[in-house]
Amino acid sequence: MKKAKTPIANQEVAAAPKKKFPIVAIGASAGGLDAVRHFLQNLDEHTGMAYFYIQHLSPDHPSSLVTILSQDINIKVQEAKNRMLVAPDNVYVCSPNTEMRVENGKIKLQARDSSILPYLPIDDFFCALASKYKENIIGIVLSGNANDGSQGLKAIKEEGGVTFAQNKTAKYSSMPASAIATGAVDYILSPKEMALKLAEMSKNGYEPSFAKNKSDTPAIQENDECLKKMLKILHKGTGVDFSHYKMNTVRRRLQHRMLICNTKLLKDYIIVLESNISELQLLYKDMLINVTSFFRDKEAFHTLQKTYLPLLLNNKKPSEILRIWVPACSTGEEAYTIAMIVSEIHDKNVNNVAVQIFATDLSEDVINTARAGLYTEADVKGIPPAMLIKYFAKEGGEYRIIKDIREMCVFAIHNLLSDPPFSRMDFISCCNVLIYFDAPAQKRAIPTFHFALNEGGYLMLGKAESIGASTLLFTQVDSKHKIYTRKKDNGIRKVPELAPRLPGIAAYNDLILKKHVYPTQYIKTKQPNINTLSLNAAIDAILLSGHMPACAIINKDMEILQFRGATSFYLEHQTGKASLNILKMARPECAFELR
Repeated sequence: MKKAKTPIANQEVAAAPKKKFPIVAIGASAGGLDAVRHFLQNLDEHTGMAYFYIQHLSPDHPSSLVTILSQDINIKVQEAKNRMLVAPDNVYVCSPNTEMRVENGKIKLQARDSSILPYLPIDDFFCALASKYKENIIGIVLSGNANDGSQGLKAIKEEGGVTFAQNKTAKYSSMPASAIATGAVDYILSPKEMALKLAEMSKNGYEPSFAKNKSDTPAIQENDECLKKMLKILHKGTGVDFSHYKMNTVRRRLQHRMLICNTKLLKDYIIVLESNISELQLLYKDMLINVTSFFRDKEAFHTLQKTYLPLLLNNKKPSEILRIWVPACSTGEEAYTIAMIVSEIHDKNVNNVAVQIFATDLSEDVINTARAGLYTEADVKGIPPAMLIKYFAKEGGEYRIIKDIREMCVFAIHNLLSDPPFSRMDFISCCNVLIYFDAPAQKRAIPTFHFALNEGGYLMLGKAESIGASTLLFTQVDSKHKIYTRKKDNGIRKVPELAPRLPGIAAYNDLILKKHVYPTQYIKTKQPNINTLSLNAAIDAILLSGHMPACAIINKDMEILQFRGATSFYLEHQTGKASLNILKMARPECAFELR
């Protein structure tokens, strides 16, 4: 039984501030004391922000952090007290052996629960702040060993906050390097440069959303012509049409990038986008929602393990394959969770048919992370200890998924809204994806799942999601865990096309595969010489050269004999010894379906 946490005695200090303000959360471990001192020594004392410092401290020794940090600085440093009212331009230091939270503008302290391992105070504090204060948090990870703070920065970034990590000036680089590797860091700077950047943000009018009047008109309207132009630029540069994402999400991500680029007006940010390819890619990454964890919904996965996956496995013949699709898989945790559950079911001698899990996502970066199957201590925190030991091998301070589970999963780049759907699937897990789509995009996605599933297959959605008006396609079998079963076909299986939401966004799909934009010279073929052909033959040749589907003619050994059409979208030469084997030439995103 988990013991209750012990509250710290109340000591209400200071007067309530009259205005809301950003909170800066700073985390550090080994070597972090020097880093935070350099940060504070260069910090403007009037940024209008409140600072919280969390460091790995010995629970058995008193801390002298306040005394040390107060030397040679102008900003006030004090030990955090329970129920203390938080004020701007103050630094609050967490005392040893305590857990700290900020709720309703007050500090809440309680005794540390030593039974909770691993001990990750920075992640815990950052994540708690992000859930309460959303985009009004600025997270900083300084010098330290291991990876505490990485998950916290991801949570802050997901909520629209700003994130920093120390550069090569860190005495111990593991913590900042781990944070940077998540892709959730906006600025990689020295402590001095971080302090100067915060002063610059303050002078440029950095204002958290909760400081604004709720009746204020949003800075970026949905019908704003500049917003439409930005979406067109993003679509042309990445191949992804974000106009079907919910506009509140798009605006929040866009305003985050504008803040990073010090641009107050969207028209000025568009100038940056048009002149800076790297900023276009950073905006693209910010637009993608990469939030996941192992056993994210424990009850739902328990139900899958006890009921639905055993049912599907028992309905398969030994020679058949159970096929599972996890769209928007992010860094792979959900796919590997399902793979571990399947392995547990197999261990209980349920029909041991082969299982293939196809996990897809828009982002090449997260797909590469998923393929590697390497996770930090914070990443695996939600895995039951017995399963962690069974399915992961420890590598230094990280955990690698074992080969048997890794080989059960195939990861590939795929756009749920624009790419051809998969087929012959038995189960689809698409949790917390539809909540980011507008109504037309949701109406496209649900028939896609119906098309992809075998008759009697199951679809699982997130807690806040449903099939909407698509009751002709699915029947709900578990309302609590949002599990649906596919209805029989009522006609030809067809997935509706998703028309561009904004006028002027052309159908780039003929020229774009995922995030790769191919110059037109790579897909044009030489036009026939009409002087050497009859008129009918010339017309046929032109039509075939421009419009025939891409194809390749192969022999029984899978060697390509001839190419037809724009095959560069699907096939490419690999590094190393030359080969015309179609399985070796196929791009990763279509290789497993081709096999």
